[in-house]
Amino acid sequence: MKDKLIHVSVLSIIFCLFFSQSLFAQSKETIYASYKYTLGDSDTKSDAKKIAFIEAKRLCLEKSGSYIESNTEVLNFRLSKDEIKTYTGGILKVEIVSEEFKAIGENLTLFMEVKAEVDLKEVQENLKRVKEDKKFAEKIKEQERQLQALEDKIRSLQQQLSNNEVDFSTLQLPQNDFDKTAKIRQERKEVFGKIAEAERIKSEIKSKTNLAIENIEIGMTPQEVIQLVGSPRSKDYNNNLNYGNVWIIFSGGVVGCIIDAKSYVGVLGCNSYRLEGAVVK
Repeated sequence: MKDKLIHVSVLSIIFCLFFSQSLFAQSKETIYASYKYTLGDSDTKSDAKKIAFIEAKRLCLEKSGSYIESNTEVLNFRLSKDEIKTYTGGILKVEIVSEEFKAIGENLTLFMEVKAEVDLKEVQENLKRVKEDKKFAEKIKEQERQLQALEDKIRSLQQQLSNNEVDFSTLQLPQNDFDKTAKIRQERKEVFGKIAEAERIKSEIKSKTNLAIENIEIGMTPQEVIQLVGSPRSKDYNNNLNYGNVWIIFSGGVVGCIIDAKSYVGVLGCNSYRLEGAVVK
């Protein structure tokens, strides 16, 4: 009887280990998406890469949103499809996997594949913060609104450029003149720049948050912190420093703790933040 109990216990342990590993494996997923773009007369290869990435990223985020939505029961959140799509865009990073130009007939076509790493545990933490921190949620929404507006502008300009393509059999523009096409291309270039800046800010916030948590140590001076991770996004009247999702709180002129930005009040010290469970380091 005792041997049976031991045998059952061992089987239970093996099952639990296997089940927990399976859950862990399922909690992470790599989502892929691809897009092909045929270059127009007004496109350079650089333009094509930017346009293809905008569209491939959109497809990738839509697929990622559907994957996250299918796991909302696991995540214990009730969000609309639009909310999931918006927050997915703000949380996930989309990267280029491959890009290749191919001549198809008389046209040059770019084939691009992108991916996003979806970690359900990390998504859960971010969605929890979204639900609890209205300012954080609004910041993500505003960032995504701005990016969406810029990307929609690119699509509109692409349509205008398409309408103004040169007919090389007659070397004539069907509707407008070369000056109009040049003006549209210049406007498109400016919008590309604004998109790049918006993406840079998003990336900078995330990277500086990670740098701050990983590299800043208790007891560092403000100068040492800035030397290590760069200029802060903001500073309060107590000379505490903000790096994206965290605040560096100083005590006696040195780092006393690092706290979650959603819990930042400004007048509290590290001991008070510890009592609130807001200290991340």
